[in-house]
Amino acid sequence: MLLRILLPIIIIIGSIGATVALVANREQPAQEALTEASILVEVILPQVRDTYIIVSSQGTVEPRTRTNIVSEVTGRVIEVSPAFVAGGFFRSGDVLLKLDDQNYRAAVSRDAASVATARSLLEQERGQGDVAQREWDRMSEQQRSQIRARDLYLRKPQLEEAEARLASAESDLEKSRADLSKTIIMAPYDGLVSAKSTDIGQFVSTGSAIAEIFAVDYAEVRLPIPENKIQYLDLPSSIQEFSGNDDYYNSGPEVDLVSEIGDRSFHWTGHLSRTEGVLDTRTRVLFSVVQVSDPYNLYNTEHEEPLRIGTYVNAEIQGQLMQDVIVLPRHTLQANDMIWVADQENRLRSRAVDLITTNGDDVYISAGFETGDKVVITRMENPLNSTIVQTRVLQVSQDAIN
Repeated sequence: MLLRILLPIIIIIGSIGATVALVANREQPAQEALTEASILVEVILPQVRDTYIIVSSQGTVEPRTRTNIVSEVTGRVIEVSPAFVAGGFFRSGDVLLKLDDQNYRAAVSRDAASVATARSLLEQERGQGDVAQREWDRMSEQQRSQIRARDLYLRKPQLEEAEARLASAESDLEKSRADLSKTIIMAPYDGLVSAKSTDIGQFVSTGSAIAEIFAVDYAEVRLPIPENKIQYLDLPSSIQEFSGNDDYYNSGPEVDLVSEIGDRSFHWTGHLSRTEGVLDTRTRVLFSVVQVSDPYNLYNTEHEEPLRIGTYVNAEIQGQLMQDVIVLPRHTLQANDMIWVADQENRLRSRAVDLITTNGDDVYISAGFETGDKVVITRMENPLNSTIVQTRVLQVSQDAIN
């Protein structure tokens, strides 16, 4: 009976002892040191250098001079130049078209005859005046006293009338000759026909539109410059323009114009020739004008591609030379002028930098980095200060990165 009671107790005690022995004799797992996780980032070394501030803008190419040609006389178009087509080039003095001049040539002949008649009558009056003067000189004082209208006797009013008729006839002849010359419409400058409103056989009256043309010696691009970027540009002075300085139109900074045509980028070089002198009250920009010489390559200018009127271009204006500046990609700049860097211990740090200005894809910085800092250019999600990173330094120039 006692055995039946003690047996379960002995089995339980034995099981507990076996378990304790197994636990005591088990092999301990290897202990591993905890390590901080790190991320791989690409970095660049901030380089202090002297560089020109670049101010970006955009605009559309326009002609320097645009002219609407209208007819100053009436007539039928009897001849047109081969260049008188939309897109046709012409030189200064080229005949664009001619009007029927028969009536105007007849008017010139008629007025020339009137001038000859008036000149003959004037000579007759001068002769008669000389005769009257000689008769007057032979008269006695008593005879002279009996003539009440001395000037009329000496034919002075008649002479003045003849002179006036001759002057009027000469004016009529000058006008008719001018009208005759206006039947030939010539180009006022080297240019291009952008649109025409008449053609051979058409009858035009005074004031009728003939064509729209523009000059091709220069093209212009009107560029808006933000108010906060004006300080970085050496803009042409309005005083130079007012004083008639010959170097005024070449005194402005150089401008690089870029346009995407198909899958290629084309560049043209111009100069900022003038400003409009007034800030736009709504947008707070100052409009400036860039001139590009020989946009259509008509004077042996070696442009890659003609700079056609109407082309939309991006412009980069060379500004002032800034000393001891760091230029970085714009995407590295965070809110509140902060930039993420990897310090000497390869830990992430956010640095507050002294920002000069931004332009396009670039930021210009004057100070804010510490020794050993490397600028992180990898875009990170939710970065934290003191995070350990692995860095890969890009061995490229700052210009290549930008």
